[in-house]
Amino acid sequence: MFSTPAQVLRQREGALAETPFALLLHALSVEERTCTLELKVRQREKRITFEDGAPVASSSNLLHETLGKFLVDKGKLSETDYQKTLAESVSTEVPLGGLVVQKGLISPFDLYKQMQANMAMTLLDCFRWTDARYRLIADIEPPDTSVRMNTAQLILTGITNVMPFDEVATHFTFTDDRRFAQVPDIEGPKLSAKDARLFQALRFRPTFPELMQRSGMDTDSTLRRLYAFCLLGLADFVEEVDARRPASAGPVAVPFMPPGPALTPLPGTLETVEARPTGIPFSDEDEAVKNELLSVFLSHRSQDPFDLLGVPENVQPVALRKAFLALADKFSPLRFHSADLKEKAEGLLTAYARAYGALTEVEQAALWRKRRQAAREKKVNTGRPSTAEQFRIRTDLLDASTQFDEAMKRLKAENFAGAFEYFEYACDIDPKPLYRAHRAWARYLMKPESHGKLALQELQDVLKQEPGCEEGWFFLGEVSRGEGQWAQAEDAYRKAFKINPKNRQYVDLVQETMKRVKR
Repeated sequence: MFSTPAQVLRQREGALAETPFALLLHALSVEERTCTLELKVRQREKRITFEDGAPVASSSNLLHETLGKFLVDKGKLSETDYQKTLAESVSTEVPLGGLVVQKGLISPFDLYKQMQANMAMTLLDCFRWTDARYRLIADIEPPDTSVRMNTAQLILTGITNVMPFDEVATHFTFTDDRRFAQVPDIEGPKLSAKDARLFQALRFRPTFPELMQRSGMDTDSTLRRLYAFCLLGLADFVEEVDARRPASAGPVAVPFMPPGPALTPLPGTLETVEARPTGIPFSDEDEAVKNELLSVFLSHRSQDPFDLLGVPENVQPVALRKAFLALADKFSPLRFHSADLKEKAEGLLTAYARAYGALTEVEQAALWRKRRQAAREKKVNTGRPSTAEQFRIRTDLLDASTQFDEAMKRLKAENFAGAFEYFEYACDIDPKPLYRAHRAWARYLMKPESHGKLALQELQDVLKQEPGCEEGWFFLGEVSRGEGQWAQAEDAYRKAFKINPKNRQYVDLVQETMKRVKR
């Protein structure tokens, strides 16, 4: 059905139009590759770092995807605090995330969750970069942070919610008489109620039309989920599933998965619900301990063995051993119950053990001392770029709101082609419903006689995603009226008025279109 992971990764570069981002993610995960994936399309760029097949870091030249702007957008940081912290981060070379924790602006636990969500947003956005070029780079610099994503969850969410439907239909083709089935004994991502309902329908080995009927979903929703399940190896054509089973095997036992309440799992989170043993003093409920664990976990990758264990360069064996044992006990995995916290404690314990092992070996300890001395000399001898220069680089980040503001100026001046161009830039950077609605409106105003149907389709797509977009309903009403679809125009104006009843213009528009409908 799909190329094997080894075949996908045989080429070091290519186009996402031919090798979709989801297929690349899956191949890197299965092959457990450690590398950097570089994506470029027009003026946009992203770099994603993988360790053993899992995304662990990402960067882009899109302003809204930087951690600071993301925290502002999520209401976790004020714009004033962001600007002050950013200036301090530039001048001191301390990461912004570390500074906001130091200043008490956000807890380490919350910061980790927001970093995880920020990275998920950055990676999910790649599913719409269907015209991008990609390149795999073998040499990587280990990331400073310790965020790690769940690739399977990322693929399911990206295909289901972000990847353009045309791309899904292009890369996932079959005839209506082909039957699909669950692949037994494959561990997959967490499923929402909707996903689980479709997955359970695969027990009956249906054709695609039968799968839609059993799941109660439309073509779009069914095809997206089936594509994701097949790519992840959870489903396949019936004949392929049967060919994998031994000839003597009996019927496939399929575990029952109750749908339960609707879920929107975040890629990268691993939460399990299990019976909690009694009599053990777990630290999960202690906010101070939990935040300290996350604070240390977030920064441990950027520290050398001396800093990690908190010992001086001339540390003696007894003191080194005491430092290691104290830290190993303080964040012992046995002190935590939840899988998420236990996993982080285990990661720290491994890092402490490696650091201790390095410093107990004379040659390794001497090497680390030389590295520290070289770093100190480099810092003294190499002039750091001025604050102004570093801020200049920051302002080169692509900012969707700046493009949108310029587009609005051109729209007001009735420069519709120029407005469309800048709305297009804004949508390229950040495809918010508001930006997409204005892009459709500018497209219509450029050539009302030929762009009407396309603008209507674009506006309907926007409103399907964001029914609360007032401007979208107003533009839909205006374009519908221009196309002579008066009933649709009346309905759109009514919905715009419902969202903003203070705008009396909608009342006049509704009355006008009602008269047209009655004629």
